[in-house]
Amino acid sequence: MSQASKPTNRLVPITIIVVLVIAVALLAILLPMQISKANKKVDDANAQIATLQSQLSSAQSNASSLQTQLTAAQKDAADQKAALAVANGTVQSLNQQVASLTTTTNNQATQIKTMSYPRHFATVTELTNWLQKDDTDKMFGSVPVLQLTDLQKAQMAIVLQVKAARDGFIITVNLPQLGGLGGITNRALIGDTVYTVRAYDDFVEHISSVSPALPSYPIPPP
Repeated sequence: MSQASKPTNRLVPITIIVVLVIAVALLAILLPMQISKANKKVDDANAQIATLQSQLSSAQSNASSLQTQLTAAQKDAADQKAALAVANGTVQSLNQQVASLTTTTNNQATQIKTMSYPRHFATVTELTNWLQKDDTDKMFGSVPVLQLTDLQKAQMAIVLQVKAARDGFIITVNLPQLGGLGGITNRALIGDTVYTVRAYDDFVEHISSVSPALPSYPIPPP
């Protein structure tokens, strides 16, 4: 019985060898295929990485370009804002100048109209109030009245006439008839009454009357 089993035992190594050969053959066929597939996946992955790196580089370049554009735009906006502030300041200044010139022009127009149509004082009170505001009597400073010369008094009388005209009032100068400047005074007509006015001390005195009374405005305003 031991002799019959010997051939069977000899077949076992042969079978193992055959199986191993078949396995090696299969590995020889399948392994290159798996390696090839793995290499292809690696190549695809490398290609994707290269693509992504290119896209990343492009995105970084675009981001840098956009940042540069943003910086330039912000600077331009700041410059425009500063220019706008300067322009607004210029406009405000010009508006103020126009307003000032308009006020000055209106005042000048009013003054010109007032000077173009002077009138007699309406009352003695109006005359004396105007004389109190006027400073012609201080024309020669602190020189006492008694020390004023006839020339100085004459100058003050003419100045008073001019200042009254500037304010739209009529005050005349009473010139002497016999030569010389002594006794020169001003005259004011209020209604039908004539008043003498001394420019050097604002003295007012009734001296005569006229009939009929003259119009308040020699040239009526329009």
